[in-house]
Amino acid sequence: MFLSLLATLVVLGQTPTTSEAPLTVLIAPPEAAGVPSHIVSFAQEHVYEQLKTQGLQVVRASELSQRLPPAQRKTVLGCNRLEAACRITLGEAAQADVVMIAELVQFLSGYRVGLKAYATRDGEQLSEHYVPGVREDQLLDALTQASDKVVPPVRRALRPSLEPIVEAPVQPTTTTPLQPVPVKPEVTASRSGAPGWAWLPAAGGAVLLGAGTLFFMQASNDYKTLQARQFTDPTEGERLRDSGTRAQWLSRGSFAVGAVGVVTTGLIYMLSGKNEGSPSQVRPTASVGNGGGMVGVAGTLP
Repeated sequence: MFLSLLATLVVLGQTPTTSEAPLTVLIAPPEAAGVPSHIVSFAQEHVYEQLKTQGLQVVRASELSQRLPPAQRKTVLGCNRLEAACRITLGEAAQADVVMIAELVQFLSGYRVGLKAYATRDGEQLSEHYVPGVREDQLLDALTQASDKVVPPVRRALRPSLEPIVEAPVQPTTTTPLQPVPVKPEVTASRSGAPGWAWLPAAGGAVLLGAGTLFFMQASNDYKTLQARQFTDPTEGERLRDSGTRAQWLSRGSFAVGAVGVVTTGLIYMLSGKNEGSPSQVRPTASVGNGGGMVGVAGTLP
């Protein structure tokens, strides 16, 4: 029995590590040409802390440098990270599943902060995220944002079974009671009392009738002066003639428009009432001719 138990322990000890182990990430040297070294170090350390808080096993580039023999140190850490072969070498040397490379590029408008994740197995990119226009005091927030965006796609690609399953909450079904449709009452046209502004046409008409009287008197005076030949020269006579003609036309127009205003007010009060029925189609009319003017109404009276 003891031998059987010992054999079982040996077999369990030789069982290969499952692929469901936590992801191991190498933080490779960043792409930050021209950026002060203290900012680069600060950014690398912040990325390290953010990845740790998300449950990843993280290896710094400095820790990898200590593991490597001096002969391989420069070859591994100094390779061109733009090439897939270099990223594979870095990941295998650190025994990591993912190679993470931070990017800091300085522009006049601020830093462009980026984070890129590559798979060690083939060196191909798994995820990336960039935040442009970042001030120096916003670097940590931008790196945190990039980390939050990059890690989930990496987990889905390499550890899909470790992704938390989010179940959508079941929405209770509620029955909406039918609302009765209100029936709109039929609207019929009716005549009501005269509006409060019905006196305005009459007031304007009275003013125009007064003005027409003044123009008529002026035309009459000019005519009498011409008939009595009370002018000194032909020029003054022409002026009197033109003035009388103009006053005569203004008098006719004023009388016509003034009469329309008075008639309009009268029609408004006459056609206003409380009887049901369709509105009467009545409108005042006026015309002016060479021999005088005419005022009347057109339509059908009730």
